[in-house]
Amino acid sequence: MDDRPFNLQPPAAKPRGPQNIAEFWARARSQPGGIQAMVAARRSKAAAAEQKDGQTDVEMADSNEADEPAETEAEESTETRDVNAVRAELLQQTQAALATSNWALDFLSLLISREMPTQATSTLSPETRATVGLGTLGATMLAAPTALARSRETETRMTAIGQRYLSLESCIKMAQPAQSRLEHQIQAEEKYWSEVSTVKEAGFRVARMAQEPQTMCVSFGFLNAAPEFKNSGIAPLRRADDGSVKLELGRRGGGSQRIRVSILDDGKVVGQSSLPTPLSENATLVDRVKDARDTIFAQELWHEINREARTLGGRNVRMSRSSVIYAMSQTSTISIELVSLGEGNAGTDSPRSKDHFAESLSLALSLQLSHAHKINERRRGERNAIQTTPPVYSLLAPIVSWFEHEKNIGRFVQHLLAYSKVLRSAGLPASVLLREPPVRTPPGAGAAADADDIGPVLYSPPAVEFDVDITPQSRLRVMVKPPQSDGPRFAIWTLPPSQPGSANPLQSSFPPTDEYFDANDVVWYINGAVTRALAAHAMVVLEGLKSNPGADEQSFAKWATRSDEKGLVDETGSFGLGFEFDFKEAGPELRVTGAFVEGGEKVSRQWLWSLDSRADAALEDVVRQVLSSGCNS
Repeated sequence: MDDRPFNLQPPAAKPRGPQNIAEFWARARSQPGGIQAMVAARRSKAAAAEQKDGQTDVEMADSNEADEPAETEAEESTETRDVNAVRAELLQQTQAALATSNWALDFLSLLISREMPTQATSTLSPETRATVGLGTLGATMLAAPTALARSRETETRMTAIGQRYLSLESCIKMAQPAQSRLEHQIQAEEKYWSEVSTVKEAGFRVARMAQEPQTMCVSFGFLNAAPEFKNSGIAPLRRADDGSVKLELGRRGGGSQRIRVSILDDGKVVGQSSLPTPLSENATLVDRVKDARDTIFAQELWHEINREARTLGGRNVRMSRSSVIYAMSQTSTISIELVSLGEGNAGTDSPRSKDHFAESLSLALSLQLSHAHKINERRRGERNAIQTTPPVYSLLAPIVSWFEHEKNIGRFVQHLLAYSKVLRSAGLPASVLLREPPVRTPPGAGAAADADDIGPVLYSPPAVEFDVDITPQSRLRVMVKPPQSDGPRFAIWTLPPSQPGSANPLQSSFPPTDEYFDANDVVWYINGAVTRALAAHAMVVLEGLKSNPGADEQSFAKWATRSDEKGLVDETGSFGLGFEFDFKEAGPELRVTGAFVEGGEKVSRQWLWSLDSRADAALEDVVRQVLSSGCNS
C-alpha cells in the first residue's frame, strides 16, 4: 500500500495491551477459567520450554513472583500516550488525505475539461480553475504511431470500412425477417379493419367487447327480442393470420336456418316457401353478418311459434317432433318448420301451384314478429313501465283467424246462395249482396309515431256483411265478424224495406238478438225469418186481392196470421196456408201446405221447392189460389 501515491486508507492501528493493573485483571478474569487457568497455562508453558532447552536447573518460582516481572515488562512496553498528541496526529493524517483527494479530483477534472468542459466545471476547484484554466491539460495520444502503423493506415481504414459493411449487411439480413413479418401484419391489419368498416357502413353496430377491450364485436340481434336470444345477437370479430375476420357466433352455432312453410293436400306438398341459397366459403363479412341476423330471427320466430302452438290446441293446431301443423280442412294442412339451408333446399326447385300462398304465410309470420318487437320497444319506452316476462306473441292466431274467417264466410255464402236460389225458384225476388267494409285506418296512422297501430288492422281480417232480401218488405243484414279465441261472431239486424213508408215485418214478428256465437244459430234464425217473411208477404198478396175490382172484401177479411206467424188461417180454422223452411243435407227446402176448397170439396195440398226440383206454380200463384178458394168456401 505504501507504493501508491494517493493512499486514502487510514493507517493500521497498533496492537494495544492493557494500560493498567485493573484492565489486566479484568481481561484475565474474562478468560475461561479465570486467573487460575492463566497461571496454570503459563507454568505448563514454562515447564515445556525448560524441557526443550535442556535446562532443568531452573526452579520454578512462586506464581506471584513469576507474574510480577511480566506485568512490569508490559507496563514498560506500553507507555501511556498523550491524548492531544494522538488527536493532532489524526487531524494531520485526515487533512493530508483530503488534500490528496482534492488534488486527484482537480487532476481528473483538468483532463476532461477539454472534452467535457461543463461537467469538469462542476468538479474543478475555483483556485485551480483561476490558476490553470480549462482545457490546459489533456491526453489525446498515449503513444505516437510507428512508421509501420502509418503505412498500414489506409489498409486499416479500408478494413474497418469493410467490417462496417459486413456488420450492416448482417443487420440487414437480421432485419429482413422482421420487415416481412411487419409487412404481413400491416397487410393483415388493413384487411381486417377494411372488412370491419364495411360492416359498420352497412348499418350494424361495431364496438369493443366489455370483457375483452382488445377485441371488436358486431351487434346484429334485436334489442326487443326474447331474453333467450339477446345474448346471441353479439359476435366477436377476431382477426385470422391472413387478416380475414372470424365471426364467432357462439350459442347460435355456425349453421344457417330459416322458417319454411309448406301447404299439403292429402299429404302431398302443393306449395312451399322459398329458401335462400347457402353462403359460399368466400362470402363477405357483411353477407355473413346478415345471414347470422336472419338466422337468429328465424330461431326466435320458431321459438315463439312453438310457445303459441301450445295454447292453440282447440283451434286445430298441433305440434309434431319438428314442425307445427294447422289443419285448414280435413285434407289441407299447413306445416311450419325450422330447417337448415343446406338441407332444406333439396327438391324445391320445381314451382308448385300454391308456392305464392306459402310465401305469403312465411312473410306474414316474419312481419308479425317484427310488429311484436315494436310493441315491446314502445312498452319499454313508457315512463311507468314494469319489467315483466314478455307475453306469448300472437303469431299463429291471426293466421288461424284468417282461415277460420274465410271458412265461415265460404260456408255462409253457400247457405245464403242456396236460400236465395230456392226462393227465386219459387218466384220471389230474393237476393244476396256481399258488402265488405273498407279497412279502418287508425287516427294518425300516417305519422311515424303511430305507424305501429297499422299492424293490428292489417293482421286482423275485416268483418263481412251480407244484405239478404227475402221479400221486398223483409230484408236482413248479417255480419260475419273475425273469430276470437272462443269462436266466430255473427250479428243480424233488420233493414228497412225498399219502398219508403213501410216497415219491416220481421222487426216485430221475429226480431234478431244482438250477437250470435254459432253459425247454426244464424241458420236457425234465417229459417224462422223466411217463414215469417213469407207469411207477411202472403198478407201483402191478400191486400192485393182485396183491391181487385169486384172482390168481396168481407170474405177476404176472414184471413189472419197464425199464432206462430208462419202462415195464414181463416176464422174457422179449417182452411189455411202454412210455410216451412228447413236446411237438409241436400240443401234448403221450402214447403208450402194449403187447405182450401177445390171442386166444391176441401183438399189439402203441398208444394215443395228445393235445389233439385220446384213446384209447378209460383209461390204467389199458390197463395192466390189458396186464399181465393178459401174465400168461396
